[in-house]
Amino acid sequence: MTDHSNNSINLYTWGVSTFAAVGSLLYGIDSGIISTTIAQDTFLEYFAPFDPSIKGAVVSTFGAGSFFGVLLAGWSADKYGVCKTISGSMSGSSAKFIGRKRTIQFAALVALISGIVQAAAVNVSMLIVGRILGGFAVGVMNLAIPIYNSEIAPPSKRGMVTGLHAQFVGFGFAAANWIGFGSGYASGSFKWRFPLAFQCVPAIILLLGSYWLPFSPRWLLERERDEEAFEIVKRLHSGSGQDDVELRMEFDRMREQIRYDNAVNVRSVRELVTKKSYRKRLALAITVQVFTQLSGINILCLLYVDTWGRKKSLYITGLLMAIDMSLIMSLTAAFATGTNRVGQGWAIAFIFLFSIIYSMGFNSIHIIYVPEILNQAIRAQGSSLSIMCNVLINILFNQVSPIAFANIGWRYYSVFIVTNVLGAVTVWSWFPETKGRSLEEVGALFGEEIVVESDIVAAKLAVEEEEEVGIARRGT
Repeated sequence: MTDHSNNSINLYTWGVSTFAAVGSLLYGIDSGIISTTIAQDTFLEYFAPFDPSIKGAVVSTFGAGSFFGVLLAGWSADKYGVCKTISGSMSGSSAKFIGRKRTIQFAALVALISGIVQAAAVNVSMLIVGRILGGFAVGVMNLAIPIYNSEIAPPSKRGMVTGLHAQFVGFGFAAANWIGFGSGYASGSFKWRFPLAFQCVPAIILLLGSYWLPFSPRWLLERERDEEAFEIVKRLHSGSGQDDVELRMEFDRMREQIRYDNAVNVRSVRELVTKKSYRKRLALAITVQVFTQLSGINILCLLYVDTWGRKKSLYITGLLMAIDMSLIMSLTAAFATGTNRVGQGWAIAFIFLFSIIYSMGFNSIHIIYVPEILNQAIRAQGSSLSIMCNVLINILFNQVSPIAFANIGWRYYSVFIVTNVLGAVTVWSWFPETKGRSLEEVGALFGEEIVVESDIVAAKLAVEEEEEVGIARRGT
């Protein structure tokens, strides 16, 4: 494995990945804005009678839209990457494509339309249509942005760069709450129309600014646009500590590995599970998403995820969540129905602590880990399937949990104590560590053939020998 530990990240790459995360900010705002909006008195008056069933429809249809957004994004980020010209050649200038960048732009456009429809809503039906469109847009963002950032990041900082998605989603939630709080001091329909209209702001910024986002170099290599890809790699990785020869070698290995992987590219879900290494990659992606939801629920994590690694961060936080949940269950059982304010206060404190631990572990790392363990051939489709599992389990627990708490009370916490311990053991015993490896080198963890180090050394020696010959000739 190539040593990437000394590679740094330049300002251009930081700028590109941070700007792409504006889509993550949009995700957080769109997801969180409805909770404060539907509580405004003027909103309830305007859409009266706004009974619980209508409220449930307005909230839940956003999740349904998100599910189908993830479903579409898994294929649009890959499948419609290029159309051959009449002659059958892969012409970069005349080819039509979607890919990672275009998928993000498409989602920003849909989010803009969604914000306009919701802010202009004159009845509940129009509001629900807007929410479905908004959910669809953020579902696309939830898949496309982590993939895009993982593909432009240097290996040594990929956890931090990809993890920006989770952090900006959190910032978006916080912004939505403050916007809703501030709007409460207004009057009339402005109280609820302004927060809904505010969703358009990050959508416009992302839609206009994304023109300057580079295409993913790995996606370009799939389209055989090699020189364009190399120019982007040079710009993204300049100042990383690699000289021109090392950068070219790294690029060549990336190209050859992608072409090798794509020689066995999948065209259907059935093909996705026919290869043993692909089945394991997909199983790991789904497992980390499942245990993220089964944990029972984002900034500090980014500081250590590239040092500790993904595996250690996951199983340690899994065990800590199990311990914390045990304390919550015990304190709730002992003090929830009594008058002991100190005991009740400690229960609340451990609930807050649980949220912190969760954010440091599964909530951030599942976003980083999934694009890493899926190679170029299955990254978009595999991510799509794993995220859909996450969404479905989330929907399930949203329906089951209120009933469970009503019937068995504090004992329901025991379910998540068991799942967190099971998750920690599963990660410790089964998950491979991916930190510090390039996306192409991860294939070795699954027994797949990769371009070996000796090939790189031979290539470097050949380049150096050629340069020495050239110098000698100029000297004579």
